[in-house]
Amino acid sequence: MKLSPFTPLNFAGSNVSDGLASRYTQVFAPTDQIMIQVVADAEETAPTGTLYDAYTDEVVDTITWNEWEINEDKVIYFHVFCGLSDGFYKLTIEDKTSDVFRVTSDEGILSRTTLLQYANKDNKQRDDVVFIIDGVRYFFDFRVPGGFKDSGWEFGVENEQFTTQYQDVVELYASDYITKTFTMGNSIGVPVWFGALLNRLLTCQFVYVNAERYVREGGSVPSMESLIEGLDSFVFTQQLRKTVRIDADYEDENQVATRRVDEDYNRIDDDTNIRILEI
Repeated sequence: MKLSPFTPLNFAGSNVSDGLASRYTQVFAPTDQIMIQVVADAEETAPTGTLYDAYTDEVVDTITWNEWEINEDKVIYFHVFCGLSDGFYKLTIEDKTSDVFRVTSDEGILSRTTLLQYANKDNKQRDDVVFIIDGVRYFFDFRVPGGFKDSGWEFGVENEQFTTQYQDVVELYASDYITKTFTMGNSIGVPVWFGALLNRLLTCQFVYVNAERYVREGGSVPSMESLIEGLDSFVFTQQLRKTVRIDADYEDENQVATRRVDEDYNRIDDDTNIRILEI
């Protein structure tokens, strides 16, 4: 039985260090969907899972797992937390306990964060996570402090030119693009596992940063800057390129899966039987 490494929570004991722990507490909005996935052998039963109030240790919720058969040997147990009340929580899965995380509706706090949502086109890429369940694509939500700075924009072009005998340059083909530096971390930084998960989620084919799709720039990986020697808290930067020309069919599905449409999107009007598209 294995907790998927794409789960956006960190469980105590996964990082061992002599340094002082980061003071940053992970934040989610009540509207975020915190998905937990556990990959198990077919003969294994569902794990126990309990959500606690981090301060009182009172039980807030006991996980009722959804189950889906991956193949004859493997099964996925998954659960999505959404709509939690403002507060501080911790989650236990069997004998593992997560770091404390916060759910808040305070816009002053949320405005300084960015929502990363990620998924693959299919389940063929890895065996430790499932994105397509019963034909439906599921996205993970991971909210992090930081975002794009205007000073992190870089302009580029892919082009082909021809020079005439008079040394005039003729543009034969040109396509412009923008590369942006995504900064993750604030004045107190974030734990190192944030950088590990950022690097991992960028292997996905669909990555949305506050609802806009981006891809990793080439083979770039998160750059890590230590704030204070002996403090396990860091600021990460990552080069990303915005996706402009996309597959319309996939994008339509993804907008629904990432909850970027209202309840009237793509519905049939009962009176006219005409499909209404409202984005």
